[in-house]
Amino acid sequence: MDGIGNFISMLDYVLDTKRKRHITGGILLSASLLFGGLALTVITINDEEEEDE
Repeated sequence: MDGIGNFISMLDYVLDTKRKRHITGGILLSASLLFGGLALTVITINDEEEEDE
């Protein structure tokens, strides 16, 4: 439990300005869209391969 507290304290220190929080949020949003697109691609490819058989 102490490790989680230290991690949150470190994040609070690193993201101390509004600009840093905005940049970090944009990076996280971009990463989530990237992985969501990859997952959608994998799902559609698997469906097409099953239909071909």
